[in-house]
Amino acid sequence: MAVSYRVAATSLYPRLPVFSRYRRATTVFVGRLPRKHDGIGTDRRHYHQDMTTVAAEESSATVAKMRSTTADDDSGRSMKATDLWVDVNGVATRVLCWGQSINDDNRHELKRVVLCVCGNPGITEFYEKFLQEVYRTLNVPVWVLSHAGHEVPPSNSEHKIPDPKKYPDLYTLKGQVEHKLRFIEKYVPDNCDLYLVGHSIGSKIISELLKDSTMAQRLSVKRSVFLFPTLQKMRETPNGRKLIFTASNFLSITIFLSWIFTTFPAFIKTFLVNVTLMIMEGGQVDDHVIRSAVRLVHPMVLRNVFSMAVDEMDKVYELDNKPLKDNAKRLYMYFGKTDDWCPTSFYDDISKCVPEAETVLCDKGYQHAFVIGYSDEMAGIVCDWLQPDLEDAKSH
Repeated sequence: MAVSYRVAATSLYPRLPVFSRYRRATTVFVGRLPRKHDGIGTDRRHYHQDMTTVAAEESSATVAKMRSTTADDDSGRSMKATDLWVDVNGVATRVLCWGQSINDDNRHELKRVVLCVCGNPGITEFYEKFLQEVYRTLNVPVWVLSHAGHEVPPSNSEHKIPDPKKYPDLYTLKGQVEHKLRFIEKYVPDNCDLYLVGHSIGSKIISELLKDSTMAQRLSVKRSVFLFPTLQKMRETPNGRKLIFTASNFLSITIFLSWIFTTFPAFIKTFLVNVTLMIMEGGQVDDHVIRSAVRLVHPMVLRNVFSMAVDEMDKVYELDNKPLKDNAKRLYMYFGKTDDWCPTSFYDDISKCVPEAETVLCDKGYQHAFVIGYSDEMAGIVCDWLQPDLEDAKSH
């Protein structure tokens, strides 16, 4: 799980200690868990037939760039991320691109790209500082896309978010895997070298992508990096148990208060979130974290975040080691030593199960929600893993 539901919860409940107590909690589960555990993989036929109508007019055209997210570096190379909205699997999807963009005319000539799969919430701006540093160091295109339904498009956008009540499958964990497959099919050209970076549940999504035979035949996944991965028994983790209780009791009022929050002027939203984060983190936080948290506190976004979280608690239980073993020599995993979403016992399990993969247990105190305070540090770790292979590829 990526950046936390605690941001929304504490913004809306500043006087309720039950929320602020769980500072590093991230996703939520509501209701009682089913006993059966269905597979996650993709089934291209599992969506409602009338979704074809929603996506029939899918266009490669994108909304004009909204703004520049960063400045140029000292060498004059642009550090600006191209900020786009596109239609992916019938859902409005935000994409940030450093370097070559998804809508460049010569996209079909793309040789290699780093694609980041978010945790939950899947809000792109949370990863802005982290991915800017990855791009600055590696100097290859870097892309990140939002999870389906986790960011609301501008009011003037042609792209929309289908009603979750009518199309619930779009926002489950399985739906998010399909969402990423559709994006890769559309925007990553054949024979491109793909470098995948997943955070938290994004690591689980990547493990499902690696099982897709069509993608494997079309392009080459050179390396996969899992950061604080949640790959098993999520509902039995300390944060899983805490959040089951918390969200079961406060979901409805949280959604209601988030609706009230959306009626406030932008500067008041920013002020409330900024103050909340300063209290929670014990100091000033980066602007991109504040902007992302404001986006999170929205009724539709929170409902979709919850829907995905519910599914994670059910589906992510038994460790699926096949994609890990099949890709072990191209796999790097970074675990937290104090991660209440992934105890060190899970690190031990995976290290024994997949000894060929490079697994690291953090000894520096980096937190699961690293994008709040450890973006540069984690970018350095990712680049150290990817750079040797990228340099070899460039030399040929």
